Amino acid sequence: MSSNEWREVKLGEIVDIEMGQSPKSEFYNTEGLGVPFLQGNKTFGMIYPKFDVFCTNVKKIAIQNDILMSVRAPVGDLNIAQEKICIGRGICAMRMKNRNNLYLFYLLKHNVKNLKKTESGTVFGGVNKKDIMGLSVMWTPNLQEQKTIAATLSCLDDKIELNNRINKTLEEMAQAIFKSWFVDFEPFQNGEFIDSELGKIPKGWRVGTLEDIREYNCGKTHL
Repeated sequence: MSSNEWREVKLGEIVDIEMGQSPKSEFYNTEGLGVPFLQGNKTFGMIYPKFDVFCTNVKKIAIQNDILMSVRAPVGDLNIAQEKICIGRGICAMRMKNRNNLYLFYLLKHNVKNLKKTESGTVFGGVNKKDIMGLSVMWTPNLQEQKTIAATLSCLDDKIELNNRINKTLEEMAQAIFKSWFVDFEPFQNGEFIDSELGKIPKGWRVGTLEDIREYNCGKTHL
């Protein structure tokens, strides 16, 4: 099939959906007992979730590679399950009938804005299974084309995630250097210190304000 065979379908025609159901809170724990549990999108990452709660009485599950979607405000946040997990009422799990779930992930990312338009609720908005199954999407039934699209977009996401990790590392390094110099005064540990209104500081340093060390001009609006 070629790309000119793209067509509009209802999501329920191409996807199996499992709505979450929350066990009683007495079965929750933070010690890692049972299976990972998601009540909502609180621990969603860019692509994969993290877990701080586990459950020993599983009601509804998502299996590995299922697409996880928040069905309560904020509706439409998406992640991918890396393992079997228990899903609560704030989450649904979806999988393509042809099991090409990575393509589904990006298909939903593109169309979730339309799902949000069906959100109901005066205080805490949400969508139900009927809303999700009735979502109209444009898709290609060509499996190879699906895989090509998903692989391209996944590669871009991987690069974005790598850049985010690099930026986080650089930020942590900058904070460590700042703390070393201006909080712990580590380069001056063998030197002499003097008292100041901010506590002990290296001899030769002084406490001042930003105006003491720089000049600046304020902007002016021209009418």
